[in-house]
Amino acid sequence: MKYKKLLYTTIIVGAILGFFVSWLYNSYFTLDPYPQRDPKEEQALLEEKEKNEIAKQLGEYTVLLLGVDSSSSFKTRTDTIMLATVDAETRKARLISIPRDTRVKIKGSWDKINAAYVYGGVDLAKQTVEDFLGVKVDRYVIVNFNSLTQLVDAVGGIEVEVPFRMLNRSENIDLQPGRQILNGKDALAYSRFRDSKHDDIERAKRQQEVIQILAKKIFSVQGLRNLPELVELMQENVKTDVPVREIFALAKLAPDIIDNGIVSVVVPGKNERIDGLWYWSPDLARLEQQLRASNEEIHDIAKSTEGEDNDV
Repeated sequence: MKYKKLLYTTIIVGAILGFFVSWLYNSYFTLDPYPQRDPKEEQALLEEKEKNEIAKQLGEYTVLLLGVDSSSSFKTRTDTIMLATVDAETRKARLISIPRDTRVKIKGSWDKINAAYVYGGVDLAKQTVEDFLGVKVDRYVIVNFNSLTQLVDAVGGIEVEVPFRMLNRSENIDLQPGRQILNGKDALAYSRFRDSKHDDIERAKRQQEVIQILAKKIFSVQGLRNLPELVELMQENVKTDVPVREIFALAKLAPDIIDNGIVSVVVPGKNERIDGLWYWSPDLARLEQQLRASNEEIHDIAKSTEGEDNDV
């Protein structure tokens, strides 16, 4: 009788323990392992996953930016020539400014690089930049540079440090030195000013500065509120072969790229008079050093990111 009771007790206890173990097993493997995860954290993880997918698809991406003065026709000398290279996976970008008077070969003859667009449109401009820098241009964007005034006004102006008095009455430029918020008209004047003391290199650097500050403001909370107005301005003043899906993809990565900092390079060289005309003669050896250094800076981001992943 005692053995029977002991057997019953053992069976009951075993059943209870079995049920308990089974419950624990099912709970561990079927319940959400992060039951208390914040919805905002969940959304952030989903957005990061989407960005990673976009980055894999885009890879390294180059865009030729041409700025012109005419709103009625794009067939004019390009006032601004920049090549933006985006490394989507590292979320880092480089902006190369090519001074408009840079001496290059166009269709086999020496000329100023800003003439390429007049001679053969965007195709010749792309080919000339590709030959000069030894890169492949993926896309192009042609901007009526005068629309800069409207864009700057749409985001409430931009704050810059004007380094010296900028005065050119014939171009309606009159800026005092010092830190200040510029409206659209003055921002255009700031980015375009040059005289005998201040050459195209300083001008190119100011243009890069204006573009970067403007980009930050456009992708800020306030800027995104004005997005419909900004999109309308772009449609009226921009000609591009970037597909809409790629525009949205790049826009997703843009805030991260801006936060990482954009590496800025201006083609080095010197002013030189050749056959009666003034050119910017590029120093190709120094340019190669700068591009190599900027590539290392971009890929250092990737290395640091890999190190962080390995530490986890």
